[in-house]
Amino acid sequence: MDRSRRGCKRDGQGGFVLLEAVAALPVLILLLTVAGMMMANSWKAYRYHLADEELQQEVRQALDRVTEDMLTARRAEPMTYKRGVKIYHRKTAFSKKNEDSTTETKYYLNDYGRVKLVQNDAFAPMTGDHALAGVTITDFFCRPVAEKRGLYEIRLEGKSEVTGHVYSLHTAVYLPDDIP
Repeated sequence: MDRSRRGCKRDGQGGFVLLEAVAALPVLILLLTVAGMMMANSWKAYRYHLADEELQQEVRQALDRVTEDMLTARRAEPMTYKRGVKIYHRKTAFSKKNEDSTTETKYYLNDYGRVKLVQNDAFAPMTGDHALAGVTITDFFCRPVAEKRGLYEIRLEGKSEVTGHVYSLHTAVYLPDDIP
C-alpha cells in the first residue's frame, strides 16, 4: 500500500465540487445582477408613482383651498402683476364695529426656485415642498366669466419635476353678492 494514499478514500469525485462551484458562479452573478436591476427599477417606479400622487394631491388641495375661500367671499378681483386673485371676505359678527367691513386674502404665484402657489405674504408656499416629488405650478388664474355676472372660473395646473407629467383642475364658483 502506498503511504501517500493512506487514509484517503478516492472514488473519483474529488474535483467535482470545485467544478460545480466554478460552473455555478456565473449563474449566481447573473441572478444577483437581475435581482439588483429589479430592485432599482422597483425604486424608480415607486418614485415616479409617488411623484405623480404628490402632484395630484398638491394641485387638488390648493384648488380646494382657493375654492373654499371663494365660496365665502363677497367679491374677487384678478391680480395681473402676480397672476393671482384678491378675495374680499365679509367680516364676522365678532369683528369690531369701527373696522372695515371686509378682509382681503391674496393667492398668487411666486418663484422660489420653482414656481409655487402662495397665500397672502406667507413664506410657506401651499405647493411644491415635497423632497422626492418637486411640483412646479405652471398656470393659475381666477377670473370672472364674461357672460355671467358673479361667476368665476378657477384653474390650477402643476407639473412634476420628476416625471414631467402635467395635472390640471378647474372649477367655477358663483358669488351672488358680487359687487363691481
